[in-house]
Amino acid sequence: MFAVGVGASVSKAELETIASDSGLVFTVASYADLQSSLREKLTWETCRPKPPPLPPTGICNSPADIVFVLDESGSIATADFRKQLDFVKGVVDAFDVSPGMVHIGVMTFSTGVEVPIPLGEHADEAQLKQYIENIRQQGGSTYTNLALERLRREMSLSNSARPGVRHVAIVITDGQSTEPQKTAKEAELCHREDYEMFAVGVGASVSKAELETIASDSGLVFTVASYDALDLLRERLQSMACPTIPRPPPPPLPPSPPKKCSRFVDLIWSISVRADSVEKNYALEFINSVIMDLQTYSIDIQVGLTPRFCDEGDAILLKGYDTNAGFWREVERSRLAAVRSDRVIEYIRLRGFSTQGGGRSDAVRFGILIVDNTETDWENTVNEARLAKEAGIRLVVIGVGSRVDQGKLKQLAWSKRDYFYVTCYSELNVIKIRITSRFCVDTNQRVWKKSLLESLYDF
Repeated sequence: MFAVGVGASVSKAELETIASDSGLVFTVASYADLQSSLREKLTWETCRPKPPPLPPTGICNSPADIVFVLDESGSIATADFRKQLDFVKGVVDAFDVSPGMVHIGVMTFSTGVEVPIPLGEHADEAQLKQYIENIRQQGGSTYTNLALERLRREMSLSNSARPGVRHVAIVITDGQSTEPQKTAKEAELCHREDYEMFAVGVGASVSKAELETIASDSGLVFTVASYDALDLLRERLQSMACPTIPRPPPPPLPPSPPKKCSRFVDLIWSISVRADSVEKNYALEFINSVIMDLQTYSIDIQVGLTPRFCDEGDAILLKGYDTNAGFWREVERSRLAAVRSDRVIEYIRLRGFSTQGGGRSDAVRFGILIVDNTETDWENTVNEARLAKEAGIRLVVIGVGSRVDQGKLKQLAWSKRDYFYVTCYSELNVIKIRITSRFCVDTNQRVWKKSLLESLYDF
């Protein structure tokens, strides 16, 4: 049941009583506003299919190999070591521990290194947690370098790690390593293996600089005052180490496309670096829904994602995957956070649509930026957008939330009709039909030159 109230005299409480839930209640100031304000929202809410049931909240449902590397040196009190094990069990609660999903391993280190739980040995969560409970502290010095050296063996494909899944290590320590230079060298070797390295420091004796050396980047460094405070990190660590990416529901049937559509479309997407894991899930659901709609138009599309640090090696290239499933497997492995908009546009312009990146000379080229803040280096961002548009790249800009300056973001878009705004990530699908229609370009229209109507619209 939907409930639509018109004018100032309606009772919001009564509308909510009528509607099936509060999300199906809509109000407008006058009947004149019905067409402009509500048509698209009602179309989306009415036609979309019910989403399939999602995993329980907080359950990680993407494959990953995760190894906990725990400090058991003599500086840690026995009670605190038990709190460390309890913390690990709490983190494991959020993972789908099973043969095809998440594999867990646990290492301990002090003067030497032990592997009480080899990676993937226990596929049953209850059994795994019992083995974690049974780990005993050895005591000794803090030879973190030996632990990282052993980690590379434990994570090797020739041992028990799996190809094609994320490889994550979570190092927890209460102090600086005994051999800091060797630790830095071993950390670098782990980084070359493309492990996602988290570093958690406990107490006042940890070296923040060394934690940053161990972690893959500074965003994966965490510190707490004591082992009692470890639990404060649990949810953040769970979501970052193994984010839940629910499969998007099938999209509603799209409207009939224009009669003449370009058959070839290349799309490169960018998601804001500030989006958290839940917001990224909404963005991914939106992207998948748009792609599937375009495929129903019999359009031959290629899809890419901008790299994390504008390093071409981190990007998902247009030519990288010839199936939708292959593309989404790579999306689940990636962290997806783009850098500043000026660098994103520069990447799209210079490398994203290049022949080496899989760009096609006969395709219509779109760069789609999902932005939830306004850039500090605005002049350079505007200049990059101008160069991209001069190169025939249609920039579609989606502003999200209250931190964006809509007036500025409109300057980046190919035309004003290529700028969209939603108040939050969960509303992205409201604009899906309008977005999809922008990607269906008349074959007779030259991409490098705006139509007269588009130019007039910009005034």
